[in-house]
Formats: sequence, structure tokens, C-alpha cells
Amino acid sequence: MPDSKDVLDGQFLEMRWRTLSLAADLDRIGRSTGGDQTLQDDPRLQKLRRALEVLLSDGPQRAQRVQMIFSDMTPPPK
Repeated sequence: MPDSKDVLDGQFLEMRWRTLSLAADLDRIGRSTGGDQTLQDDPRLQKLRRALEVLLSDGPQRAQRVQMIFSDMTPPPK
């Protein structure tokens, strides 16, 4: 099993790319008409903010916690 440094070495460039891609997406939204308001009010972007907080936390099971943020917890229709 690889150690943490090996995993980071293998994944860092992709992690950096995904971060830059998200930043570029948010910049495009911000530059568009109504972008500032959308960045503040849209529930999807509020979920993204919560997910980023999880990513930056030191807690366990980040992937599971992020997935739960984006999961639809609405009970199914009867």
C-alpha cells in the first residue's frame, strides 16, 4: 500500500486542476449578469460552500460527508 506522500505525489496535479476548474466556474458565474446575487443566494452554491468547508476540515470520511451534503434527503412519495 502506498504511503501518504506517494498518494499525494500521484494525485496533486489532478487535485490542483479540479480546484482551478472550480475557481474558474465560480468566476464565470460572478462575471455574468446577476452573478454576485447568484453566488450569495443559490442553494446549490451554498451546498458547495458547505462541501468546501468539509474538504478543509481535519475530520474523517470527507467524501461521505460531502456526498451527504449533495444527497436528496426528501422522503420518497407514497
